[in-house]
Parts: sequence; C-alpha cells; structure tokens
Amino acid sequence: MTPTPRIAALIGAVALVPPLLGVAAAPTHAAPAAPQAPAAAPATAHGPPAFITATKKVTIKAQKQQRSYWCAPAAGRALLYPLLGSALPSQSKLAGWMRTDSGGTSGPALRNGLRKALSTYGSGQYDVVALRPGSQSAFHTNIKSAVGSKKVALIYRVYFGYKPWGRQVNNKTGHFMVVRGYTTGSGPKVLWWDPWDNTYHTASLAKSWASVKKAGRHGHVAAKS
Repeated sequence: MTPTPRIAALIGAVALVPPLLGVAAAPTHAAPAAPQAPAAAPATAHGPPAFITATKKVTIKAQKQQRSYWCAPAAGRALLYPLLGSALPSQSKLAGWMRTDSGGTSGPALRNGLRKALSTYGSGQYDVVALRPGSQSAFHTNIKSAVGSKKVALIYRVYFGYKPWGRQVNNKTGHFMVVRGYTTGSGPKVLWWDPWDNTYHTASLAKSWASVKKAGRHGHVAAKS
C-alpha cells in the first residue's frame, strides 16, 4: 500500500536539530566587608531564561497481553484506541487477524491485522505503514510527527532483553511495545508502554533509539489518510 502524502513524512524523515547549549550562571564573588564602609547594594543577577520542558503524549488503551506471545495484539489494541475509541477488537480477534502464533507476529501480519481492524471498526480511510528510521534523528522525527501532529501512537520492536530501561540481559526475543509520547528540551525522552506487564516507562532518546536499532529498526504507525 502506498502511503499518502500526509503520512509519508513519517517514513525516514530526518530532523536536523541544533544542540541546545546550556549556559552556566556566572559565580557571585563577595568582597570582604570593610568595617567603616557603607553596605553595598546587592547585585542583581540576570541569568538566561530557563528552558521549559513539555510532555506531549496520546491516550492509549493499556491492557496486559493475555498470552506470552500476544505482545503484537496488545500493542495493536493500544495503537488503535486514538483512532477507534472504545470500539476496539479484542486481543483474541486481533491475534487471529495478525496470524499470531506461539512464534509471535511478523511485521507485515501486524499491519494487515491493523488494516482489518480499521476497516471493520473505523470510519474513513486509514494508512498503516512500516517505519524504518535510519538514524536517531529520523526516529525522533517519526515520534514527533505521529504523536505531536497526528495524535497517534507508534509500535516499535525491541529485543525483550534490551529494553531502553532497567538491566539488560542476553535475550533477543522480539517484543512489540508502544511509543505513546515524548518530552521536549535539551535531553528529550521517549514515553513507552510495555504490554508484557502493562507498565509505563520513560527512557532517554538515545537509549530508546539504541534498543530500536539493535532489534532491526522496525516500527509501525496508523493514521487517517
């Protein structure tokens, strides 16, 4: 399926954002007091304005995956919520549409299942596309375009043992999780939801990209066309 121009910007876009340089406040040096000198008026320090960090996120349908290999159906259900509201297929129905078995779910099958759900429960035309960002900047741009502009979440695959947070272990089982938001500022972060245990997490952009890159850079997004 050829993506429409409105969603094509989600695929492989690269944002070249100049780094924000922190400016340290000038130290204040107090002169020793003279016994008979009048007290000096305190100096007023004018520092640079604080950089305000904002959080942008979408509401998803959070629900623990009902089987150990149903991360894709659970993530798909969360992804569909901003588009379908409460009219959501069950994890079981999505697992059937995605041809999910004990070996998991393939990327193409995940997209086909999402398309089936949107055509069955939705109203209007939708694009469901694969994302393969080639850099951290492109990964960041995909998230900002989806969450900030389209108001939808994204699904990205990671390895189960190499999630962007916590202790990493040598487990390369593929695992689909949902990117539901991001923060702005000099140290941007990514807001994740993990269907394995129905938990929310925040990780740095760098660690998030490292996990996605390690697992092959496979992402998915759906939006109205």
